[in-house]
Amino acid sequence: MRVDIDKNGMIVIFDFSPVQAFKVAVRMEEDGIRFYEDLAKKVKDQEARHEISFLIQEEREHLKTFQKYLDAVKSGADDAFEEDDIVQYVSSKVFDTSQELQEASRMDHRHTALEEALNMERRSVVFYEACLSRTSDPKAKGAFAKILSEEREHLKKFGELLRIKCINSQEGCLL
Repeated sequence: MRVDIDKNGMIVIFDFSPVQAFKVAVRMEEDGIRFYEDLAKKVKDQEARHEISFLIQEEREHLKTFQKYLDAVKSGADDAFEEDDIVQYVSSKVFDTSQELQEASRMDHRHTALEEALNMERRSVVFYEACLSRTSDPKAKGAFAKILSEEREHLKKFGELLRIKCINSQEGCLL
């Protein structure tokens, strides 16, 4: 695996192995679940809370899917110690959990939290697109394609919630 940093400071990953891809995906889903659970506690609007709870359930399903694939590919792969260091570095660049979880806990404005959720979904989409394009294993491609489609739907849902509950509301943000 090769990791480069582009001119914007973003990571670019080449020759991404399924083990590495699934490890990062598992980490991202775990972190996303924690963030959304925290967000759901802050949201007052029942409709929005219901949507976020639904997304949490989908993220849990993604986690199960990725964990299943990780277990399957790990059993047949050489899982070197250094790989864990690389995966931790990559996942921290793709999904900066510690900072986002701290920000989520301080977010008094649900509008801001919803925007951060949108940003997280965008990063997930970009990451899964990269995995899909770099993975040659047909089963891994299928898993990434399915979850990528669902992540795009999450992006739409958060965008709709933001537009309907905050941007278009005459009464201010209703979340």
